[in-house]
Amino acid sequence: MNSTILKILKTIASVILVFTSFNIIVIIAFYFYLSDGVEFNLNKSNQTLSSLTNRFELDFSKDSSIYFKAREKNIDTYITLENAIIKRSGKTLINSENITLNTTLNFAKTLQFVFEIILNNNTDLNLINPVSIKLKNPTLDLASIENQDTEINKSGRYFPVIIKAENGNLIDDNITIGQFDFLLNINQYSENASLEKYKFRLKSSQNFPVSYIAQFFQDVESIGDKKETISFDLTLEDEYVSKDNIFQKLNGVIQIRNTTMRLKKFPVELKPEPIRRLNLDLNINDNIGQINLIGTLYNPKKSLGLQTEPNLQIGGTLNFEEILKPKLNLIVNGYDIYFAKLENLNLNGVTDLTVSIIGKNVLDLQGSLKIKKSNGFLVPLADTEFETKHRVRNTDEEK
Repeated sequence: MNSTILKILKTIASVILVFTSFNIIVIIAFYFYLSDGVEFNLNKSNQTLSSLTNRFELDFSKDSSIYFKAREKNIDTYITLENAIIKRSGKTLINSENITLNTTLNFAKTLQFVFEIILNNNTDLNLINPVSIKLKNPTLDLASIENQDTEINKSGRYFPVIIKAENGNLIDDNITIGQFDFLLNINQYSENASLEKYKFRLKSSQNFPVSYIAQFFQDVESIGDKKETISFDLTLEDEYVSKDNIFQKLNGVIQIRNTTMRLKKFPVELKPEPIRRLNLDLNINDNIGQINLIGTLYNPKKSLGLQTEPNLQIGGTLNFEEILKPKLNLIVNGYDIYFAKLENLNLNGVTDLTVSIIGKNVLDLQGSLKIKKSNGFLVPLADTEFETKHRVRNTDEEK
């Protein structure tokens, strides 16, 4: 989740240079006409503007405009792009009702900026005042996100940018994920933008399928049920993105009702049975999640209609300092749990169990089994205690 969000934010940041570049070019030409305020329509037939929009895969309607007003030594500048579309590799990344940019440019600094380009072939980005960008009702498509892991030389000059989006719609191709808001603080360098700080909030849509979550869990084959419901409200923020240490904070709630989860495998060599009527509540406060999960572990020897009472409960904490690699500290309690050996389903039985699960990449499992019934074994199974380990990530995924 975290890496996906960072890719989203870095991709958004990469498009801002088109606004500021166009801003500076036009301001120099029209400064002396701006004392009363002047507004111009943005004409994409203009060669310079056309070149910039093509370079940054940006499109907007003919109602878009730019407004200047000179105020003593400064120029207040506003750009409004109506029905703005930002693409990446030909695919629509952001579709926004409008995008507005505003900044205040000091005329003396602007002239100095131009002279630096003309005389020294150098762009002193420190001369550009902070830029504010706002997206109104944008739609952001995760399927169009590109890798933005380019190395950035932060010793160079830059100018700060703040980007804000409200009432956005997050999708992944044809899947509607939910509504989002975000606030980004960026330093724009000559070639790339560096994300310095962000806050991203995401609320689930009514049509969000629980099945979408399965892709983030290696041992889960599928999640989903026609009767399921899900709601979540999550906020991820980081005050110091550029630092090596992890400062991100995750807060929010996730609630799932009446779904079915099928696992690819169990930590031991047993046939994994689906967990039906699964209900989950997860409350997260500053990366620490309190989880409560109940469900019915299916018994193939009983009629499904008779298996209405929950017989599995999982509770405990999850530490989300690494969003996609949470550290688990859980207790599992099961009652009348059916089990069968994977290589021979005739070897089966019913047990009560208690298991503790602790760890992140490799889980330590400790527990006890109270055997109620065993079938097919030469010697009937007895109650036992056990310890084992279960790897949930490959070695190259642990970093």
